[in-house]
Amino acid sequence: MIVCWRTVDIPDEHRGDFLAWIAENRGVREAHGILFEVVLERAVRQNPAKTLQPSDTNEPATTAVVVTAWASHDAFDAWIDTPDRDRLTASAVHHSVRFGPITRYDVAGGYLNVDGLTDIAEHLEEEP
Repeated sequence: MIVCWRTVDIPDEHRGDFLAWIAENRGVREAHGILFEVVLERAVRQNPAKTLQPSDTNEPATTAVVVTAWASHDAFDAWIDTPDRDRLTASAVHHSVRFGPITRYDVAGGYLNVDGLTDIAEHLEEEP
């Protein structure tokens, strides 16, 4: 399994459209082998004083991180080469944000709490 990490600068006026675009294209991406895709925004609430503090990244508050997972490098490469992916990247929403480069990570260890993730995913789908 690989995980891809990419920053995205999302202007405030395009945030809703971008998040909707991610949700609307879930089926297409899943049909091509994506395991998950999450959009992360920097939380206002940060670490308590007795924990290591984040460094000042100087990134604008509109910078998000998109994290995706794929079964393999081959599955991800096959997605990149599909006309479906080309169609998505040609969309107006895709052009309304600024993407950074994709960085791939091989999964070397760790775990997933699948039941916990399912509960969270169902809750997120219920939010407006």
